[in-house]
Amino acid sequence: MDTVTLKWWLCLYLSTYLTLTLVVSSSINNKKTYIVHVDTSAIPAYYTDHFDWYSSLVKSVAVSTDEINEQEEEQRLIYTYQSAFHGMAARLTEEEAVRLVGQNGVVGVLPEVKYELHTTRSPMFLGLETQDVTSVWSDKLTDHDVVVGVLDTGIWPESPSFNDTGFTTVPAHWKGACEVGRGFQKHHCNKKIVGARAFYRGYEAATGKINEEKEYKSPRDQDGHGTHTAATAAGSPVHGANLLGYAYGTARGMSPGARIAAYKVCWAGGCFSSDILSAVDKAVADGVNVMSISLGGGVSSYNRDSLSIAAFGAMEKGILISCSAGNGGPDPISLTNVSPWIVTVGASTMDRDFPGSVKLGSGATLKGVSLYKGRRNLSPNVMYPLVYTGSNTSSPDPGSLCLEGTLDPHVVAGKIVICDRGISPRVQKGQVVKEAGGIGMILSNTAANGEELVADCHLIPAVAVGEKEGKAIKQYAIRDPHPTGNLAFYGTKLGIKPSPVVAAFSSRGPNFISLEILKPDLVAPGVNILAAWSGDIGPSSLEADKRRVGFNILSGTSMSCPHVSGVAALLKARHPEWSPAAIKSALMTTAYIHDNTYKPLQDSSTGGPSSPYDHGAGHINPVKAIDPGLIYDIGAQDYFDFLCTQGLTRTQLVVFAKFSNRTCQHSRSGPSDLNYPALSAVFPEDKRVSTVTIRRTVTNVGSPTSKYHVAISQFKGVDVKVEPSVLSFTKKYQKLSYKVTFTTKTRQTAPESGALIWKDGVHRVRSPVVITWLSPL
Repeated sequence: MDTVTLKWWLCLYLSTYLTLTLVVSSSINNKKTYIVHVDTSAIPAYYTDHFDWYSSLVKSVAVSTDEINEQEEEQRLIYTYQSAFHGMAARLTEEEAVRLVGQNGVVGVLPEVKYELHTTRSPMFLGLETQDVTSVWSDKLTDHDVVVGVLDTGIWPESPSFNDTGFTTVPAHWKGACEVGRGFQKHHCNKKIVGARAFYRGYEAATGKINEEKEYKSPRDQDGHGTHTAATAAGSPVHGANLLGYAYGTARGMSPGARIAAYKVCWAGGCFSSDILSAVDKAVADGVNVMSISLGGGVSSYNRDSLSIAAFGAMEKGILISCSAGNGGPDPISLTNVSPWIVTVGASTMDRDFPGSVKLGSGATLKGVSLYKGRRNLSPNVMYPLVYTGSNTSSPDPGSLCLEGTLDPHVVAGKIVICDRGISPRVQKGQVVKEAGGIGMILSNTAANGEELVADCHLIPAVAVGEKEGKAIKQYAIRDPHPTGNLAFYGTKLGIKPSPVVAAFSSRGPNFISLEILKPDLVAPGVNILAAWSGDIGPSSLEADKRRVGFNILSGTSMSCPHVSGVAALLKARHPEWSPAAIKSALMTTAYIHDNTYKPLQDSSTGGPSSPYDHGAGHINPVKAIDPGLIYDIGAQDYFDFLCTQGLTRTQLVVFAKFSNRTCQHSRSGPSDLNYPALSAVFPEDKRVSTVTIRRTVTNVGSPTSKYHVAISQFKGVDVKVEPSVLSFTKKYQKLSYKVTFTTKTRQTAPESGALIWKDGVHRVRSPVVITWLSPL
């Protein structure tokens, strides 16, 4: 063989070898994180602990073990779970995940899900600061030992909202820990922050190692979101709190006497389900009483939703889980976190605003909002050039969104720029304008946002306006050959009417996983909320923002969720014997559905009345919730029996039966018979079905001897009969049942809503009612 031929064969051999090596290597390294649910009763007798068993399960399905070294094998098993549910998080190829499904004891293999954050005055607005109410709650700073676990971006421990002055020793039931890391030491925990942990193994497995020079690999909060939610739920009172002078007053959490445990599960690149589940698992073992989770990761069936499964286990241990509904509104069917054992919280406005205005050269003045306070101020006596770079006034286009790199300095320098909302963060648009030489910004809502106004702490003078005002301003800027304008800021205004109003961004029902379970459960303040902030980032969260503040104003269902978590902590302290379902029932049946003008709650996106698909049972009313009169209690077996009506297989149900080996008791005729505080009657496509009956049981938690009479709304499409129409109680904690029969008169094309109310002269126990007629496909 000549030299040339030899070289050719050698090259071919090497290239083939390298290709095969790369293919094998790729098949091994192309792994993703999967959450594996197991039935621990299936553990073989020769395994001394679960870790060994889980490791062997992973090894048994490995595509190729020859090329996997021992260190890599250890890295495959990221977490094991044992308190909220049983299982593990493991790095697997797709083929290995499929193989694992068939292994003995494995009842579910779910891919990792990336979750997103659902990004003062609220205690007074909710009636928690008046003198008579304080005596009712007996909420001295140290009079209860409820621990609120906050799963978020961590905590900024130096904030005065976490001052522990006056607190007694850490509750005896608490078993948590204060984990140390960069920027966070043991002394950062105290009698207020009783625990702090960080969870990052799943995040690092998916994105690579955390850069510890840029990010705290510890419970310390660099983002601010976690500090804000923790302080909203249970922050200590801080007098003189404000954001650059805005919202000046006392910032106070809903339950200032509660303890806080911070579980950092979110990082610069997102929040991963394996880390979130590990945090839930640890929180259950640590001894939290309430869990606040302002995160969302889409919707899937109960048995494929790992957070839902973990929350079920937490509920079994007596822990209430409060979750944000999501910021996908006003689109219908945009909810997340819809499991019936979770409190799903939407967002509403308060009676406080931060007004600003836009004055045009035409003489018109239009109202808006802003939190701007800085050195770059516009002279009140000067009219500045105005520019809009979009092509039309009705819909945004690339030229109108003020995206990075889209503004021509020659066009916008020295001018106030009109920017449409959408695509990029609101405050980032102002930064783009600033970098292009603009001196101010008018941020216009589009059809997606309507007239809802959210105030932001901009880097340049800026005012946000509603869609109608935005159109008028844009029309003026396009038609006038030399448009001019100016911006003005008016500080903080109280007593806004109407309020509350359901936020346009708040995610909406119906709950298509189970139409019989009305979601969201209720709404709470989530617009322009003042609370503690991280000292590591400016109030706009932009890297270019060098301002540092102790408090910030944020909006989102992320903010409404901890309001409910904190009030739930108050209820738990006042009624330690109440189950999570009892607390949820008290919150829902006492919620109100009228604003401060005595009219039905409005939907910010339409300006018309909101529906139960928007506000659930209504707006949270903590003062009434302490004494609801009656509650709709639900136990773990009741929830399990509900799951038995959801078409799940026996194997799929096992993931919810890990602690008590539960089985279906077939005690319900259908999902609508879950003892939920809301009633949703669903008529099937079959028009021959003209009657739907829903059964409920109420528990008397009011006066031992009491008599309740029922009132029910009138509906166009159905006749309604409640049996019995009177409930007579003779002792406290007595349970009585009733049934509601809906008989179709005329099938309606749209759902109808109303209410069922039990009254005893003192209490009004209100349940929202929704009636739906399914149309044939």
